[in-house]
Amino acid sequence: LILSNRGHFKGLPRSAQIAVILFGIVGFCSLMRSALDLGPIEYYWFGLMVFVAVVTAHTKVKLIGGSSLSLLTTVALSSVMVLGTKPAVIVAICGVFVQFSFPRKRLVWHFLIFNLGMIGLTVTMAGTAYHWIVQDSTSVSDRLVGSMIASLLYYFGNSLCVSLMIGLSHGKSIFRVWHDNFLYTAPTFFLAGILAFAVLELMQSFPAPVLLVVIPILYLSYYSYRVYLQSLENEKKHAEEMAELFNSTLSTLVLAIDAKDKNTHGHVQRVQKYSRAIADAMRLDQEQIDAIAAAALLHDIGKLAVPEYILSKQGPLTPEEMRKMRLHPQLGAEIISNIKFPYPVADSILAHHERFDGLGYPNGLKGEDIPLGARVLTVADVFDAYVSEHVECARTIADAIKVLKEGAGTFFDPEVVDVWESIYEGVVSFPQAASSTGYSGIQRATSEIKILESLAESITGLSTVKEIIGAACTMLTNSVPESTVAVQVGEHQDGIPVMFGGAVIATIFVHRPGKPLTDDELWLISAVAEKISASLANAMALESAIRDATVDQLTGLANRRAFETACESLAGLDFSIVLVDVNSFKGVNDNYGHKAGDAALIRIGAHLRAAFNHAQLICRLGGDEFVVLTFAQRHDLRAQIRKFRHMVVWDPAHEPYRKMLFGVSCGLASVPTDAASVRDAMQYADERMYAVKARFKQWASRAVPV
Repeated sequence: LILSNRGHFKGLPRSAQIAVILFGIVGFCSLMRSALDLGPIEYYWFGLMVFVAVVTAHTKVKLIGGSSLSLLTTVALSSVMVLGTKPAVIVAICGVFVQFSFPRKRLVWHFLIFNLGMIGLTVTMAGTAYHWIVQDSTSVSDRLVGSMIASLLYYFGNSLCVSLMIGLSHGKSIFRVWHDNFLYTAPTFFLAGILAFAVLELMQSFPAPVLLVVIPILYLSYYSYRVYLQSLENEKKHAEEMAELFNSTLSTLVLAIDAKDKNTHGHVQRVQKYSRAIADAMRLDQEQIDAIAAAALLHDIGKLAVPEYILSKQGPLTPEEMRKMRLHPQLGAEIISNIKFPYPVADSILAHHERFDGLGYPNGLKGEDIPLGARVLTVADVFDAYVSEHVECARTIADAIKVLKEGAGTFFDPEVVDVWESIYEGVVSFPQAASSTGYSGIQRATSEIKILESLAESITGLSTVKEIIGAACTMLTNSVPESTVAVQVGEHQDGIPVMFGGAVIATIFVHRPGKPLTDDELWLISAVAEKISASLANAMALESAIRDATVDQLTGLANRRAFETACESLAGLDFSIVLVDVNSFKGVNDNYGHKAGDAALIRIGAHLRAAFNHAQLICRLGGDEFVVLTFAQRHDLRAQIRKFRHMVVWDPAHEPYRKMLFGVSCGLASVPTDAASVRDAMQYADERMYAVKARFKQWASRAVPV
């Protein structure tokens, strides 16, 4: 087994650096001891083993954990049995040296040093055990048992040494690394031992043709195991793809949560980040870490069932509102109860508002009765909530840590607080403003990525077109010196298009007088267009849906739903209602067609806007009925009504309808003068409108055509 990751020695933790140095010393001592005390050997077989070790050094099978298995294992064990321990050490070191030194571009000195020391140590262990068991015995069973023991020690030596280095380099549990990545490879080492035993028996029985027999066996072993590992790798890849799809689904749910709660944009993602960092620092196993990360992502999903006005409310909640808000842990656990997670998640969601002293909700759990995931979530949740409610600065973070420490033992698990206090500085970060000095030379390599990351973070949680466009304009203004930036919805000339779904949804304009934009700046603008395209398209679709829900599609006026919503906000205010009904509208439809009727309604809507230009709301209730909601004085309203009726009757487009006495009837009512509520005012205005309509019909019946 070998390490497959590459890196710089100086970038390793101090403990890993010390381990590399110690393994280097071990390797040097093993080589010198073997070379200086080689003893009598058969140099023909020694040279043959060295040759085979060099040839097979690069015949490796990649393992699922990121490491690899080489045929050098069989060669090293064969050398132990045929030549002895010390010659076998030299053979194995030669193979490892070739493996890590050629081609030269792959040479990483600290990996080479570590692996030389590791191979020297493991071959010495395996050889010592083999010859202690076999000694001078001629029994085949003794040699077989010895080969199995040697294989076992070789396996433990290799896998534990590599696990040690990975654990020290990445701050992970050494046992967990070994268990997850190397335990399953044990049978292959026993297979290598059996092959080495077979080589020994062949060499003792058939010295001449042994090379022709051994090499095909080694290659067949190599090829069959490579096919087997490739099959496992394909299965793992499929599992990872399914896991990614699962995580994408969870992320979609999170977006719904974030969009619903306007006061906590980005909160869920940050809590997940902090919770995962705490779990990593606590050295939990991977399943626990994944469970805590999933619970953190979904811990507020119960807020989907909490009324939006409560989530959006500024200031303290009433007792009843607080009661409804406190239901969200239970609701969240119920929502995800049917999702088949491979680890416990619902319990952490249910208990993430429990207190360590037992005074939390919903079940009043205490101490370690609270699931560990919930205790981690509580610390991350409260920390982010505190920071989000205050100015983003170092003082705010320090105050948030102080709040956690003061609550340790009452609100929070003291152990979790201590862990978070020890790591938060390397985890918490705020979006940094893009540099205003532009791009030049070395700066471009890092600033472009940072700017786009900052933009992505700044638009996370934004739900309106205006907000997203504003964020993009601010970022580009800061990043492109002395420029003016504008973003217009739709396709326009001379700008950078924002594409989504194969269509242009907006255009970015960046202008700098007297100095053309550089290629780097143009690239950045195009990258920004790509970065905001999905968020902008979603926001446009959302606003369109909201607009469609409250706007009459024919006239462009507000609809009945918008009128009802507006009326809810008028409690305690003085206002007036003008109810409008179109006279002889059915005759227009019957004689001139519905298309003409629609055109008449559109023009009436335009006349309403012109006549009541200061109205609070003008809407089409349905059919040929309209209503005006206004704060204007009654005498002004009467003048506006007369003007409106005159505009409708004498509209040139309505001239063919005059013979049918086409026009409008209006009824006026005021709150509180005529009625105490909107409903009563509507009824009063309706009665007045029909009274006007009746008088008009009486007058029309007595009129003599000219």
